[in-house]
Amino acid sequence: MSSRMPKFHFDSSIIRSVPALSLALVIYALMLWLPIPAAIGLFVRYNLVLLTLITIPVLYFSFGIKGVWGTFAAFSLTLLLFGLPLSGLCRSGASEPFIIGGLLPFSDAASYYSDALRVVEGFRFSAFSARRPLFPALLTVLLAITGQNLVVSIAILGALIAIICYLAAREIQRSLGTLPAVVFLFILFLFYRRIAGTTMTENLGLPLGIASFTILWGAAQKKNLWQTSIGLLLLTLALNARAGTFFILPALLLWVGFAFKGKRRFSFSAFVICTLAVALGFGLNMLVFKLVADPGGMVFSNFSYTLYGVVAGGKGWMQILIDHPELGQLDDVSRSAQTYALVFDAWKAHPLNLVVGAFKNWFDYLMPRGAGAFGFIRGNEALSWSNYAFRIILSVFAGWGLVVACKQRRQEPFSLMIWAAIGIFLSVPFVPPNDSNQMRVYAASVTFLIAFSMIGLKSILGLVFKQKLKIITEEESEPVAAMIFGVTLTLIAIGGVLLVKSLAKPQTLPLAECPAGETQMIVRYTPGSQVQLGRSINSQGLTVPLESFTALNEGYPEMHEALVQTVGEGTLLAHPLDLISLQYPLVVINNFSGPVTNGLLSVCVIPARDKELASRGWRIQKSSIKVN
Repeated sequence: MSSRMPKFHFDSSIIRSVPALSLALVIYALMLWLPIPAAIGLFVRYNLVLLTLITIPVLYFSFGIKGVWGTFAAFSLTLLLFGLPLSGLCRSGASEPFIIGGLLPFSDAASYYSDALRVVEGFRFSAFSARRPLFPALLTVLLAITGQNLVVSIAILGALIAIICYLAAREIQRSLGTLPAVVFLFILFLFYRRIAGTTMTENLGLPLGIASFTILWGAAQKKNLWQTSIGLLLLTLALNARAGTFFILPALLLWVGFAFKGKRRFSFSAFVICTLAVALGFGLNMLVFKLVADPGGMVFSNFSYTLYGVVAGGKGWMQILIDHPELGQLDDVSRSAQTYALVFDAWKAHPLNLVVGAFKNWFDYLMPRGAGAFGFIRGNEALSWSNYAFRIILSVFAGWGLVVACKQRRQEPFSLMIWAAIGIFLSVPFVPPNDSNQMRVYAASVTFLIAFSMIGLKSILGLVFKQKLKIITEEESEPVAAMIFGVTLTLIAIGGVLLVKSLAKPQTLPLAECPAGETQMIVRYTPGSQVQLGRSINSQGLTVPLESFTALNEGYPEMHEALVQTVGEGTLLAHPLDLISLQYPLVVINNFSGPVTNGLLSVCVIPARDKELASRGWRIQKSSIKVN
C-alpha cells in the first residue's frame, strides 16, 4: 500500500502536448461558431447504427497514432464528436423534453437555470435547486463569467465533459488496448448526447463520476491510498450533484479496507481516511446548501417520492400523488416530509411490497429495454431493433466482464469493479430504472457499467486472437490528469459560487405602471440567451429556421402545436428571470426590434391566450423600456 502523498509532476511529453490540446479546443470553438449544416449535428445527436460504423473506425485510427500528433488528432475528434450534437441542436431549433428551440431550458432544466440566474443577480437558489445545489452552483459560475450567455455556458459544459471522457478513454487504452478504449469513449458519448445542450444536473454528475472512475481505476492498480480517497471524494460529489446509486459508496469503502489491508485482515486506517473523504463530499454539498440555497429547502427532498414508489410495489415516483392527491397542494418540503411518514405507513400495511418493488426494479435494470442498464442506447426511434441489438451486445459484454472480474478478483482493478457492482446492484431498488428517463439517474456511476463491457470485450478479443487478458498491457496507469480535472472542477463550482454569492447584490428595481390587464416584469435579455425564428435583427442569440423549429419536436406535443400557432417569422423567444417576482416565465416577443444588451428592461406582458401555453407559463410581451 502506498500511503505517501502523491507527487504531482508533468513530464516533457505532456508539456509538448499543451499546444496541440489548445489548438484542439480552438477547433471546437470554431466548429460551434461556424454555420455547419444542422443536419450534420442532428445526425450525430440522434443516429445510432451508421454513426457507430463511421465513428469507431475513425477514433480507432486517431487513438493509434503516437506522439503529439496522435494527441491532437484523438482529442480534436473527441471534441468534435461531443460538440456536433450541440451544433445541430442550436442550428435547427429542435425542441426536446428539457429544451425549447434548441436552447431555452424547460421543465426541471428551467428551474436550475433560473436559480443560477438568481444567484448571479444577488439572490439565493430556490427550494427546487436546494435538492441538488452543486450543478446550479457550477452553472452560476459559468453564467457569471460569460455575462449570462447561455450558449457559451453550454458550450463550456460540453467541452468539460469531452475532456474527461478523453482522459478516461486514454486510461482504458493503457490498460485494455485501443479498441476497448474507443468503444468505451463512444458509449460514454451515447450517454452524454441526450443531455447535451440541457441545464440538467447530469452535466456535473457525469464528468465528476467519470473523473472518479478514472482515478480509482488507476489508484487500485498502484495501491495508492491518497488517490483513492480523492476518487471517492469526487464520486461522492458526483452523487450529490446527480443523486443515484449511493450504495456504491459504502461498498467501495469496504473494498478500501480489504484492498489496503497488507498483512492484516482489514485496514481500519485506510477505511477511516476514505470515509472522511466521503464525509467531506457530503459536507461540501451541505456548505453550498447552507450558504447559497433557500434555507427553507431540503437536500434530496424528492427521494421520498421514489421511496414511496418502491414500498408501494415498484409503482414509480408519481404513485404518491395518485394515492394522496391532496399532497399536490403542498410546497416541496412539506410534501416531502409528509411523504416520508406515508412511506412508513405503506410499509407497515404491506411489508412484502418492498421486496416486490426491489425485484421489479432489478428485473427492469437487467432487461435490454429503454428502462434497462443500457437504456440510454437509442437511435432516431425509441423502439427499434438496432436499439435492442446494441443493448443486448453490451449487456453480454458486461456480463462476461463480470465473470472475468470474479475469476481474477484477487487482482486490481477487478476487485474494485466487483465491489462497485455490488454497490450499484444494491442501489437499483432505490433508483428505479422506469423512473430514470434513459438512465439519467445513473450518470454518476454509469462509467463502471461501461467498463465492465470493455473488460468483457477485451476478454472476448483475447479468446478470438488467443491472447491472455492482461491489465496494464503497455503503459503504467496515470490518473493524475483526471485528478487535476476533478479537483479543479470542484473548486470552480463550489469556490466560484461562493465568490459570486458574496459579490453579487440585488439591484434597486424601478417599478412602473403597465396598462390594465398587463403585468410588469424587470428582466435582463442577455446576448446568447434567446432564440429568434426565421430572421435575425441583431438578436445576438440563436437564429433558427422557422420551418425546422416547427417540424422538430420531441416531447410536449400539445404545447408545441399551440406555440407554432402563436409564433411567426422574426419572433423572439426568451426565458428570463423576472427580478420582481423571481419567477421565470417563457416570453414570446413578436415585435422585437433589437439589439440585445445587458441592461435591465421593464417589460409589460400578458398571459398567452392559448390555455395550454398559459398553463405552461408562456407570456406575450407587449412593450419594453430600457431602465439601466
